[in-house]
Amino acid sequence: MEHRQINENYRAIAEKLIAQEPALAYIKDSRVKITYLESDSTKKDGRERLVLGECEKVAAKNRWAIPSDFTITLFRNNLVGLSEEQIKTVMFHELLHVGIEPGADGEETYSVRKHDLEDFKEIIDRYGTDWAGAARKAE
Repeated sequence: MEHRQINENYRAIAEKLIAQEPALAYIKDSRVKITYLESDSTKKDGRERLVLGECEKVAAKNRWAIPSDFTITLFRNNLVGLSEEQIKTVMFHELLHVGIEPGADGEETYSVRKHDLEDFKEIIDRYGTDWAGAARKAE
């Protein structure tokens, strides 16, 4: 059974990225709330590749338990062998999924953004094309 728990270290990494990275300024300038979690599960995608992290929008019906707009979960077992810099890159990648749009009434609307080519270019420009080399070797 999977266990997820709040991880303050991941929150600190994310807050530093949000404060420093121009590509994440839209998060810094918003009212969005994000909870940072760590999972002990070994998650894989439909093609049996390791999933390092995921960003999920918190459903309105679950807000009583998770008082946030999004959760970002990193999968501890899948991060084995990654450096701090590589984990930071995973977090940056997940933060790019946080979608925020200003509403007509001044309220923000949230969604999980899919990546486009600019998002991948952002990661490659900052961290290189083989930023997750250790993670690929673990597969």
